[in-house]
Amino acid sequence: MKFCSFVRSMLSRPRAVAVLPALLLAAFLLAASCSSGSSSGGNSSANSSEDSSNRTEVLLVTYDAFALPKEAAAEFKKLTGATIKVVATGDTGTMLTKALLSAGSPEGDVIFGIDNTMATRALEDKLLVPFQPESINKVPESLRLQGPAGERLVPIDTGDVCINIDQEWFAKNGIESPTTMAQLTNPAYKDLLVIESPVTSSPGLAFLIGTIAQNGDQGWPQYWKELKDNGVRVRPSWDDAYYSDYTVSGGDRPLVLSYASSPPAEVVFSEGKRTEPASAVMLDSCVAQVEYAGVLAGAPEPELAQQLVEFMLSPAWQQALPLSNYVFPATDVALPDVFKKFAPRAVNPLSLDPQVISAQREAWIEQWREIME
Repeated sequence: MKFCSFVRSMLSRPRAVAVLPALLLAAFLLAASCSSGSSSGGNSSANSSEDSSNRTEVLLVTYDAFALPKEAAAEFKKLTGATIKVVATGDTGTMLTKALLSAGSPEGDVIFGIDNTMATRALEDKLLVPFQPESINKVPESLRLQGPAGERLVPIDTGDVCINIDQEWFAKNGIESPTTMAQLTNPAYKDLLVIESPVTSSPGLAFLIGTIAQNGDQGWPQYWKELKDNGVRVRPSWDDAYYSDYTVSGGDRPLVLSYASSPPAEVVFSEGKRTEPASAVMLDSCVAQVEYAGVLAGAPEPELAQQLVEFMLSPAWQQALPLSNYVFPATDVALPDVFKKFAPRAVNPLSLDPQVISAQREAWIEQWREIME
């Protein structure tokens, strides 16, 4: 196992491999193999201690839109001596698919961004090892998963996936903005909505589940046929939809599937040019989302992986989440004023039982594909 971990580590550092001549590298790998074989004896504890003292990096596998909280990461380095390196692998659906394909030989140590719509998939192929941090009691019971999933996935943040509305665009064009999901199929809003695909995107899948929760198992296919006829645009990721197509970002669609916590970002990133966001949130469309972290099976640095997941529930990390990733922390920490003012919470967000999602998810996605294609 140690030999395999070493090979994975070296292959993930191509510059290190490039500077070693082939013969020296072969000898080095052979020495590592011999060392691994002898470590199963009485010196395993000493070897573990030596390995621990040399650890300098922990790899965090996540989605492209994730922004590492830099001050919190610096605090983690002070505590452990290790730097957090982000391994971005696409949107959430793509990230999880890649992780499952490499289960047991992962790209990193910790995976973050699996949400409640995909949690049961993370139990496939022994992707994760059981780990619950000491600070798990800081997380409300309502956010924690039950059973095997709860042993492997730790809630880190929450948010509501909702339709965002460019109020300024609607006012400028003299069109009354929609307030309900049912209105999105009206001809007045033809070619105005962009969403993410439920095949590759966690907000896209959350929205699909929301339409099923609202329209029922028999009614949701018809709703999607009407959305398609009304010109809904489907993009592979949140980045594509929000930054390329949404009118607030310079696109041509004034309705976008995003988050209830997106409007504060418009104020913060305006660097003083805005005192209020351009976007409003369609609370009727909100679907509850929880994001989790877990320790990957076969992680090169399993101890550091556990330390990172533990640290992700610390006040330093949790307090940084609202203004780094525009989500709500899973623990009870103070929120920034801009969040309190401009990030509304849905009183009764749409949801379905996780077991129902687990049983029907793949069939729903396949049916959605047939409708949209």
